[in-house]
Amino acid sequence: MPGFRRWGKSKFQKNPESSFKLLAAVLVITLYLIIKEFSHPTVHVARPPAIGAHIQFADWKNGADRADREKAEKVRNAMKYTFEKYRENAWGKDDILPVSGGHSSTRNGWGAFIVDAATTMALMGLWDELAQAVEHIVMIDFTRSDALVDPFETTIRYLGSMVSLVDLYDAGVIPENVITSEARDMILEQAVTLANCLGPAYDTPTGMPWPRVDLSKSKGVGDPPSVYKADPKKIKYDHPAVGPARAGSSILENRALTRLTGNPIYTKNSTLSWAPLVWSKWTPAFHGLVDAPIDIVTGAPVGRQRHWDAGHDSYYEYLVKMTLLAPQSDPYLDSYKTTFINATKSLRKYLGSRSAPPPPPGYAMQHLFIGRSNDDWYENRQSHLACFAPGTILLASKFYNLPEFRTYALALLEGCHHTYTSTPSKIGPESWSWIPKFGFEDPVYLPTTTREKAERKASGFWSADPGYKGRPEYVESLFYAYRITGETRFREWAWEAFEAIEKHCKAPYGYAQLSDVYRVNKAEWPSDGGGRWKDVQESFWAAETLKYLWLTFADVDVANLDRWVFTTEAHPLRMMR
Repeated sequence: MPGFRRWGKSKFQKNPESSFKLLAAVLVITLYLIIKEFSHPTVHVARPPAIGAHIQFADWKNGADRADREKAEKVRNAMKYTFEKYRENAWGKDDILPVSGGHSSTRNGWGAFIVDAATTMALMGLWDELAQAVEHIVMIDFTRSDALVDPFETTIRYLGSMVSLVDLYDAGVIPENVITSEARDMILEQAVTLANCLGPAYDTPTGMPWPRVDLSKSKGVGDPPSVYKADPKKIKYDHPAVGPARAGSSILENRALTRLTGNPIYTKNSTLSWAPLVWSKWTPAFHGLVDAPIDIVTGAPVGRQRHWDAGHDSYYEYLVKMTLLAPQSDPYLDSYKTTFINATKSLRKYLGSRSAPPPPPGYAMQHLFIGRSNDDWYENRQSHLACFAPGTILLASKFYNLPEFRTYALALLEGCHHTYTSTPSKIGPESWSWIPKFGFEDPVYLPTTTREKAERKASGFWSADPGYKGRPEYVESLFYAYRITGETRFREWAWEAFEAIEKHCKAPYGYAQLSDVYRVNKAEWPSDGGGRWKDVQESFWAAETLKYLWLTFADVDVANLDRWVFTTEAHPLRMMR
């Protein structure tokens, strides 16, 4: 059993007691540059490798690979609007409140929007905005937080973005007059500082992370709402438990950090974090699918939830993306590939189901959705988050040469598309249910209200949560589908989604979440005073949703999938194949 593991200190790490005053930062960087010349310097690559993974479609016709400049510019303008309203009203805070113009700090007050959105600015060429973001990033004190730190969200939103910025600079995407070499090294130093602060999360017997980190004590701590009781006959106390996404979604970011710094501790700890998932000692009910949540002390499943939806999703995403990111000499690549293939086959066999047509006079077509398994029950419910699956499976279908996966992925994408086209707003709901056509005679969820029955009659599914949270997963899969298949219909679907979002979500200070994608007329808005909008704009709106939309209309060589791997928060990392 592995012993106590803390992130090792490196020459990049700053004294936790030091301030981030500009002069001190310059002195630290100067000293670092001198030391670097006499140690093991980071290799700067002017351009990404010419030969990559051969993912993208190559036989383009009629200029379909070129940018649709008009549409791309409209998405870029949405990003500019988002940034300007944030800068004017909430600079330095985690998020702006897009309806009222207020602000919130739910991600430790480090300016989550600034950091998370920085790679979108870089790809879009918003250089003035990026320069302002970098000025903020290099001054953040990641050693301090008034609240407990979530290592999962912090890794994907903060750490992933900073590592990606370094990769984008090293690949020549970001010009020197926007980020200098000194600024590049300061961003890397910040990434190392943050990674070291998150290190105590992995100080567990299994290596699986604590749900939270107390920075003031440099200690991992439990998250009381998600503590599961262990077997009282074997263990006399309770242990925190986490889902697969929390344990299995740090390896891309930390693997890239090891590559940039030469420090193997980041790869070691993030690999050990998901080892109990990839090489589980417990036999799962469905081959390749993790039973969860999992006790972080014993590694034993304390629940029997199996799915690719919220809380599980990005673990499966990272299995295939790790085989793309890591060099071919990695001894574990076959394990990751095999696990992903098995998980996809089990998803298709056990969790996918077609919607049964509604009773006459209903006319809805059948569509393929992804359900969930909870112990012995099949839950006929999918959330918007699970619409990432088509894009991820398409990646695998091309890289692993599995054409049957392509067929399955496109069928799933058709289902997600159907949820968008079936609502008056033309935006899909947060979650929905359906009556499975085959194999499930006693579904957990049935339409009971007049509204649910009417929605099922019209479209074959009904909303469980009719809101829209600005989520990226559907347009993310459209991006992958366009780049991998070359079919222009996916660009058309992406444009339809953007136009709907622009029409219904644009608010006075940003882009708001929708209360109900079915209620587009003012007379239908909720009477509780909330109106059609929710006063929330998460950083993933800029980091992911707008980025994937813009990339779908950009030239296909921008962030080419043969040379770049996107993290679950859409931060591109260089392949080193």
